[in-house]
Amino acid sequence: MAFGCLALALSLVLAPKLQAASGGSSQTAQSIMVNMTPNSNAFQITGTTTWTFNRDCAEADYTASAGVWDGNTPTCVGNATNCAAGNQPPVPPAPPIDPHGPNSIEHHAQQDRCTFFCGGTLDGWNYTNTEMVNGLNGHGNWTFTYNYSVTTVGSVNEATCWTCDQSGGGAVDVKFCGFVAGESFLKKARDNSGWDKKYSFTLTQPDPITGLPVSRVTNVMATLQTSTDLGATWTDVQGPSALDTSSIVSCGRPNDLATFCDNAGTPTDYIYDANAGFGGNVAAVGNFLHSSVAGHLAPDLTNNIMSGLNGSPDNFPNNNNNLCPYSETAPFFADFPGITAAGLYRVHVTGTVKGNAAVADQQFSVSGGGTVIGGCDGCTPACNPE
Repeated sequence: MAFGCLALALSLVLAPKLQAASGGSSQTAQSIMVNMTPNSNAFQITGTTTWTFNRDCAEADYTASAGVWDGNTPTCVGNATNCAAGNQPPVPPAPPIDPHGPNSIEHHAQQDRCTFFCGGTLDGWNYTNTEMVNGLNGHGNWTFTYNYSVTTVGSVNEATCWTCDQSGGGAVDVKFCGFVAGESFLKKARDNSGWDKKYSFTLTQPDPITGLPVSRVTNVMATLQTSTDLGATWTDVQGPSALDTSSIVSCGRPNDLATFCDNAGTPTDYIYDANAGFGGNVAAVGNFLHSSVAGHLAPDLTNNIMSGLNGSPDNFPNNNNNLCPYSETAPFFADFPGITAAGLYRVHVTGTVKGNAAVADQQFSVSGGGTVIGGCDGCTPACNPE
């Protein structure tokens, strides 16, 4: 049997127009977030059979324990007074279990995909994390260490959490479901309105003829590309094809109800983390935007941001606990059928997010949402479709 190994990454680039300068006493900035999820995080081709990995299923075979303080005296950075034993603070709560990093269940389940495919033993692991707090007098940086452990069910049978399909002739249909979101921040001179800082996450503007809201995410195109030199250069394989971003979801992000990317579930709030560009008066107020990128406020739920919680400076009263008018997303779906050749693949997406207020049309640039095809070449499970 011939086995292929194919890795797929996703990159998104939307071309901007020049930024508009802020006017008057108001200062505005905007950021863009793109969320992307493949229909599976791993595939395997064995002859004319295509196998699909269900990582959610696999993650259920791991159990993570909350962090426990290791009992050691915390380290302290500060002067003798601030680091004196009498200034040691109480033990703070442990940091959360790693959700997405190298110690996460998500990461290990992906790494163990071939154990699930061929059968074998899943190993647990241990790791540490720290939490830093000030001393009792409010000074000195005291660092506590916590131990974490993850256990597994032990052994798994071959083809656990994998499903097979013999109708496609040994080809993979890679699909991506995602959404575009945008954060807008306005800082204005105080007036009799009583507020001077406001966030919103809207992505619509009035149609000039009908007045109805229309999407500001436009001209989005997707192209499947392959590389034979480890990502130094890329060649188009499929596309470009248009992605529909005309339907806007209100009240948060889209959710599936029954099938992949049906977007039929109830929209929910989500953690906003800009990963695809910043625009507007970034030099003056860009630090008020929320992103994991250094120099910005920490990512948070959009409702918390608009309600002035967790350090958000928003003091505009009308958007407090009011997702539906102020939090919108633009869903998209990309489908690339019939992938059979081994190699490195990515999806390249271009388009425009039209600006609002004093923010001009804005650039997108983001990579992520990858999947892997192949790599589990040591076995050939029997395909018994349900």
